[in-house]
Amino acid sequence: MSAPLSTDILFQQAWAAQTAGRPEQAMALYREILKRGEHASAWLGLGQCHLERKEKAKALDAFRRASALLPQSGAIRHMVDMLAGDRVPDRAPDDYVLWVFDGHAETFDAHLAALGYRGPQMIAHLVESVWEKNNSRVILDLGCGTGLNAPLFRPYASRLDGVDLAPRMLRQAARRGGYDHLYQAEAHAFLRRPPVRYDAILSTDVFIYIGQLEEIFSLSYQSLNKGGEILCTIELGSGEQPVELRQTGRFRQTDAYIRQVAAKAGFEVAATHDDVLRAEQDQPEPGRAYRLIRIE
Repeated sequence: MSAPLSTDILFQQAWAAQTAGRPEQAMALYREILKRGEHASAWLGLGQCHLERKEKAKALDAFRRASALLPQSGAIRHMVDMLAGDRVPDRAPDDYVLWVFDGHAETFDAHLAALGYRGPQMIAHLVESVWEKNNSRVILDLGCGTGLNAPLFRPYASRLDGVDLAPRMLRQAARRGGYDHLYQAEAHAFLRRPPVRYDAILSTDVFIYIGQLEEIFSLSYQSLNKGGEILCTIELGSGEQPVELRQTGRFRQTDAYIRQVAAKAGFEVAATHDDVLRAEQDQPEPGRAYRLIRIE
């Protein structure tokens, strides 16, 4: 008679089943682990499987159990927030952002391509008839990820810097090339002490993880030269809430909110461009790109 599999091996098998798209098998393995004792990671995995199966109530219960066992985890707390709907945090915690991006860096570009992601093209559309490709601008790619903005904006830049929280994403950006400097940092922290002042800050699919934008706009204003610009995308909200935390773990902002926060920080809206930002469960995700110019 063979000995029972260790908990570590069960976790490995559960994760392999989960990532291979076999949630039922993964759930059975996570439940087997939980028979042996309480494990935050098992509740977390079980919650993710329930979420994939669109079983919101069961997912929320599992995430709450995981959070009770690991209260210091901002990532698990964020998943509770996104399903409970009774609290909208200012932004996604750093450990949640790292968990989402660092573990998928090698396959991230292929995943976005499958979703028809158009963030870089949307902001490039705003400047292609306005900017000259004369390598004259000092540009920051804020939340650069794997570097998808670099090929489109390198012709405009005398210096192109990228910053991202996730080190594995930065390694992919370095492999792609096009950047003069790459920095590992959280966006707000980087903008508090930027190495130079920039002529433009690019921000594609970043504000969907920040939510409340007052501070990031204020810091961006301080980091830009006179007449400097922000080129950014948002998932466009249309409800009464100016900022909404969705069950995807991402934020939507309304156009009125963006304009209000931009004006308060010292920016004017020079142009916008609407497009399908990506597909979300085979449904088009409406997005809006903004070109914001520093007034003074």
